[in-house]
Amino acid sequence: MKKIDKTYLILLCGMFLWGMYPLFTHKFVLDINPMFLVSISTLTASIPFIFQLIKNKEFNQLFIVEDLKILLPIAFFTAVGQAFLFIGTKMTSGTNTGLLLQTEPIYSLILGVLFLGEIIGSGQIGATLLMVVGAMTIVYKGKMIVPNTGDFLILLSPLMFQISHAIGKQLLNKGAKVSLILAGRQFYGGVILLIFAFMMNKSIINLFNIKNLLTGLYLGVFAAIVALCWYSSIKKIPVSVASSFLPLTALVSMVGSVFFLKETVNVQQYVGFFLIVGGMLWQTKLLSVKNKTQKIY
Repeated sequence: MKKIDKTYLILLCGMFLWGMYPLFTHKFVLDINPMFLVSISTLTASIPFIFQLIKNKEFNQLFIVEDLKILLPIAFFTAVGQAFLFIGTKMTSGTNTGLLLQTEPIYSLILGVLFLGEIIGSGQIGATLLMVVGAMTIVYKGKMIVPNTGDFLILLSPLMFQISHAIGKQLLNKGAKVSLILAGRQFYGGVILLIFAFMMNKSIINLFNIKNLLTGLYLGVFAAIVALCWYSSIKKIPVSVASSFLPLTALVSMVGSVFFLKETVNVQQYVGFFLIVGGMLWQTKLLSVKNKTQKIY
């Protein structure tokens, strides 16, 4: 019983931290170049997983050609998603950032149908449409639903992450360890971002000072802890059960934006929040029922 309690405690901590992550990101990019910050934080997030590979004498796997063919695309889409998140949140509010990131299950469903041949029922379609309406409500600006550039980039960020996850499944199916995938996607993703940052603005080298590096280090460690909490949890409990806690991140983001960022949450954002969380809970319930049915048969 103690093991179960500890697992759920770790999961709850991970959900709380993931809910706060976009808020910290939003706060820091207001003062620091987002491309510099995302490069350093992504590279930093790879350090714990690289140490784990070294400890297990598996560090050389990061450079095996066959694995690189999959690791590099994983890293590329992770890098693009992170760049969209950091650049986008500078152009919109912390509240919108936290809530719009919750649309990731929409992309998961779409990619599953298009590329994995998954069959979806009317319930899943309904849950997804509910989340879509929630996202549209949040970005609604008047007569037309036209998100600003920041909102649009935030909406694209989860899509990039889902593509990265879908590719990563190929390595998992081949028996690769989670630590290898996480180390590869963060390390190579950080390198890709750093190269791109220099290509965009060569003067970015002037940002390499103690204060900015410590901020990047802080965000990187933050992201690494979130990943560790998630993967540690799903080792002990089903993914469907762990996913049922995801709506907490939307709540944390919204409450955190009020107390931490001192933002005012408007009626649209409240409505969008309830629609997105409702869709997530609905989809989680459907997955739970599906898993139970599969076990019976």
